[in-house]
Amino acid sequence: MSTAATPTHPPVRDAVFEAVRACVAESLMVEPEQVARSSRLVDDLGADSLDFVDIVDVQVRGSEFEWLTRLDFSSPEVMQGGFLTDAVVARLGTWLPALSTVEDHAKITPRMLFSLITVEAMCLVAQRRLDEKNPS
Repeated sequence: MSTAATPTHPPVRDAVFEAVRACVAESLMVEPEQVARSSRLVDDLGADSLDFVDIVDVQVRGSEFEWLTRLDFSSPEVMQGGFLTDAVVARLGTWLPALSTVEDHAKITPRMLFSLITVEAMCLVAQRRLDEKNPS
């Protein structure tokens, strides 16, 4: 079992959450009230791969999500033995809060990965980008 520590994440500002919530609700054609911070895009809100790509391209272009959509799952740097490598999991841990719910980080498959993408993860990416543009 992998014991890699999962980083803690700063709280997401309410304004960032409301903006991301509105974008996700519009993209997935669901009511905003159905979109919670912990909502998983695929498992809870019914996003499919095309929805995911649309949300990423429109809402958080150039972010960590774009890196994720471009992962080459046939590469030994990304996958070994059917699971994501420690290096990929470590990079994901910087912006994927739901990763902390996975018991064994050495056994993460691509399917599991996409089911761990939450609204909160999108909020973290959006908040980081805002902070980069407007340092305090």
